[in-house]
Amino acid sequence: MKLKVLIADDEPLAREIIVSYLEDFEEVGAITEVANGVEAVKTINLHAPDLLFLDIEMPKMNGISVLDSGQLEHQPLVIFTTAYNQYAIKAFELNAIDYLLKPFDRVRFHDTMKKALEKLRLAQLDDFRMELSKFQMDYANSILEKESGHFPTKLVVKDSKKIKHIQIEDIHVVAAAGDYVEIHENQGKFLLYKSISEIQKKLHPKYFRRIHKSAIINIDKIAEIRPHTNSEFYFHMHNGQVVKSGRTYKDQINDLTTGNI
Repeated sequence: MKLKVLIADDEPLAREIIVSYLEDFEEVGAITEVANGVEAVKTINLHAPDLLFLDIEMPKMNGISVLDSGQLEHQPLVIFTTAYNQYAIKAFELNAIDYLLKPFDRVRFHDTMKKALEKLRLAQLDDFRMELSKFQMDYANSILEKESGHFPTKLVVKDSKKIKHIQIEDIHVVAAAGDYVEIHENQGKFLLYKSISEIQKKLHPKYFRRIHKSAIINIDKIAEIRPHTNSEFYFHMHNGQVVKSGRTYKDQINDLTTGNI
């Protein structure tokens, strides 16, 4: 797949030179050019380029601010291209992979591109490994589910570089963590690339209760329940975890807090 490249520089000649150097690399596909920082932010968010050549001194918004503004929804690899060397430290603090000081020649540019291409290759390899790992875990979990009926007795998770089977009954807490869930069980904590709602469907409601939008608990692992407000409670688990219930889940925990289980 060809790389998408964005060049952000207010000097037309500087953009033209970079474009001509990029023509030496067959890996490069679409090249987009903008002349100021504001347009750079818009284009990054709209087109999600793989690689960004970023000038520092530009109108409307400088290159440092483009990366430091908190407005980016996508983070490309960044190579600064500037005539000013005083920004180098800040550039690398912002995780730029190189700092091309103008005027730079074709040899220097090629060295930088080789570095960028290697980083992009490794990033794509990591993405592939993550997708493969997710596929393996999904497949294994689907087999376990078929073997044990609607609610599986085991769950497959990734432990460092190993695939691990854990017993459902050993789970204490399932907690949402971005695109993942954290599975807290007797042996520790494991990550699974699933939403908490997807995991909830695999857990028997007789034993597992959703008490918060971000938490499911095993009611057999509850050590103590302490009231917080009229509708909220702290659930102290046998593994030492304390999980707070959400107000909107009071109906789901009413039997737990009134003793009518």
